[in-house]
Amino acid sequence: MEPALPSEIEIKLDLSNEALESLLGSDLLGEPDDALRQSSTYFETDDRRLSQKGFSLRIRSTGASYVQTVKASGPAKSLFVRSEWETPIEGNEPVLDHTSPLISEFGPELELEAAFTVFIERRVWNIDLNRSRLEVVIDRGDVVSGNRRSPVQEIEVELKDGDLKDLFIFIRKIEAIAPFRFGIQSKSERASRFWTGSNSCSKQSTSFSNETSRRLPPFERSPRPPFGNSVSTKISFSCDEIPKAFIRRG
Repeated sequence: MEPALPSEIEIKLDLSNEALESLLGSDLLGEPDDALRQSSTYFETDDRRLSQKGFSLRIRSTGASYVQTVKASGPAKSLFVRSEWETPIEGNEPVLDHTSPLISEFGPELELEAAFTVFIERRVWNIDLNRSRLEVVIDRGDVVSGNRRSPVQEIEVELKDGDLKDLFIFIRKIEAIAPFRFGIQSKSERASRFWTGSNSCSKQSTSFSNETSRRLPPFERSPRPPFGNSVSTKISFSCDEIPKAFIRRG
């Protein structure tokens, strides 16, 4: 008996500007169901203690609303029953209280400062395919830290409900219009590397070959040679297990 799939399965795609414009100009997506602007400011200590211990604090602004999110990753994640704490707040200043473990982990004197902000324009499409429901999100914007700025853009395709095969069918429809690479780093991870000036990355890149496809579990395998032969499609992945990079689970 196969284990139940998680309720949300997401694939992240990296496209060039040209490829993204080709996709947006095609008939595949049409007009978005929703469009909004967001800014996400990430906070850190001056000695980067949060990231070193596997924590992050972000305040996301959408319109007049502000939501603070604290996340634990790596070894810190295993210390808690949950790994994410989300709290509505009044403004763009961190709130350190009982709603997250930061005070217990770092003490009440913890001092945070804004490290960088990600400004994006987000467009959302709700896609019905066969008996499945997908959500496509395209983010485009910039990472800003002081007087430095770097562009950022990505596509996320998420299976909200239905058959995993339909998710891959839709990914192939995208590939037929615009070449892409599978993305493994989040916007915040890329922004953090930009902020620190780090070029190092613990994730590797490998060609997605037919042999790789044959090694995937049946429910994660592409039913045909993956995504055509006209472009060099690559996956960035951790050394642990290829499917973990191929599918991002919620």
